[in-house]
This record gives sequence, C-alpha cells and structure tokens, in this order.
Amino acid sequence: MTMSTPVNPVEIARIALKRLTERGLPPTPDNYTQFYNAILTIKAPETKTATEMQLAWQVLYKLDDAVSDTAELTSSLLDNLASSSSVFEQKLGDLQQVRQAHAEKSVSPEETHASLEDMLNVVISTTHNVHSTVTTSHSDLQTIRDSIRHIEEDLAFNRKVLEQDALTGALNRQGLDHLLMREVKRAQRIDGRLTAAIIDLDDFKQINDKFTHLVGDQVLIHMTNLTKAVLRESDILVRYGGEEFLLLLVDTDVRGASYVIDRLKLVAGRTPFIHHNQRIEVRFSAGIAQLKDDENGRALLLRADEALYRAKQGGRGKTEIAE
Repeated sequence: MTMSTPVNPVEIARIALKRLTERGLPPTPDNYTQFYNAILTIKAPETKTATEMQLAWQVLYKLDDAVSDTAELTSSLLDNLASSSSVFEQKLGDLQQVRQAHAEKSVSPEETHASLEDMLNVVISTTHNVHSTVTTSHSDLQTIRDSIRHIEEDLAFNRKVLEQDALTGALNRQGLDHLLMREVKRAQRIDGRLTAAIIDLDDFKQINDKFTHLVGDQVLIHMTNLTKAVLRESDILVRYGGEEFLLLLVDTDVRGASYVIDRLKLVAGRTPFIHHNQRIEVRFSAGIAQLKDDENGRALLLRADEALYRAKQGGRGKTEIAE
C-alpha cells in the first residue's frame, strides 16, 4: 500500500501568504483564511478523487481570476480618480488666479471670460471621463460580483462532495468536524443538550463473506435510509467507519437518544434487507453519551465509542450508556 504524504500546515500557510503577495492583497485574516482553506482542499489528495481534485482547482482558479480582476479594476479606478483630482486642483488654482487678476483689473473682461470658458470645458470633460469610468467600473464590479456568486455556489457544491460519503450519502468524518464544533458551541451557549450515539452493525463481516461486499454495500445504504427515516431534520447522520454510524442528536438527552435507538432497532427488525428473496437481518449495537458542560466534541465521541465497545462485548443488539 502506498503511504500518502501528510499535509504540512506550515507549507499551506507559506503558499497562502505567497498567493496573497502575488495578488497584492493585504494578509488580513479573511484573505488569509480564504486562500488557506482553498489550498488546503487541494493539498490533501489522499482523501479525494481525481474529479474532486479537479473541482477544487477550478474553484481556486476562478477565485484567483475574480481577485485579480477586482484588484486591476480598483487600481484603474483609483488612478483615474487621482488624475481627475489633479486636474480639478489645477483648475481651481487657475480660477483663483483669474479671480485675482479680474479683481485687480489686470486683464480684460473678454480675457477673463475666455479663461473661465476654457476651464469650464476642461472641468466638464474631466467630469464626463470620471462619470464614464465610474459607470464602467460599476458594470465591471457587477460582473465580478456575479462571478463571486458562482464561485460561492461552486464552493458549496464542492464542500458537499468532499464532506459526503460517496456510498451512503451520509456525512463523512471530514464533514463531521465542522458540524460537531458548531453543535457543541451552540449547546453550551444556550445551555442545551447534545447527545451522540454510535451504532455498529453486528456480524457485518459475515454478510460480506456470505453475500459479497457488493451486497454488504447495499445493506449499508439500506441502514442509512432506515436511520434517516427515524431521525429528525435537525439531527446529523455520519458514516463514522466501515459499518459504524454516528447519530448526533440535537436538543436530546440520554433518554431521548435511547428512544431513538430503540425505535431504529424496531424499524430495522421489521424492515430486513431482501437479496434474491432472502431476508438479511440487520442488527446493531450502540453506545450513547450526552455532552457534559466542560466537554469538547472529541471527548463526547470518545465516551460514546467506549460505551459502544462495552455494548459489543455484551453481545449482539446491546445498547450501553456512557457514565
């Protein structure tokens, strides 16, 4: 087996800063984070297919183009406004001189009128150029805004692809990280409840050995659909391992989680997977843990996993609750 090269955060940071410098962008937290995440997506190929890698590169290229176009447009607009400002300033000075000369009667009224008319023409012409530039810039900015909107849509699609288990359609471990942190913070902020339940299909290896891995995959999809039918829209389903699933239950305590697991066992018992008119019973063990006040997401999952281990040791179809 070929070992993949681990992602080096220092290398990612160096590339992100280099890209910012190349684009002439200030290394603000928002700019840095935007490029760091985009490059990180590309620099972790061991978990992505060739198609996903291509999508990630396409988004980064589009982002580069939009940033470059914005920088060029801003620079051009600023140069034009600076040039126009210099013209206005010069003509203001000329106007002061004409006014003083007129007051001192060192020039004739005809010469004063001609000078004023000349300055007025220059001001009108310059104002017209500024208006034209601003109008063009507004149109260009609208085009760039549309491009950024498309980039956001591409990023949302790519994120869904990267964070979704290709077989079952549930979230994968990568997709879990962000949601777990979000739900833990939310629960702690509002003094709410959050419970994790990890289920592991019993004797799944025997299904693979007896019916082939292809049938085993179909059983995993079947189990995913049953679980989604039991969960609420606010709950989160993750394919946690080969035949392990994580249920992240929002606003739910241990009693509520036990009810969900019991209901899922009932549904699974009544809805076996049928292969060539043969029933394949799907049973599972479960471990449940409720978030503590001073606990992070990783500790919560660890306790749920330890409870699952005790359940597996106790026999098929068991459920254990973490202390």
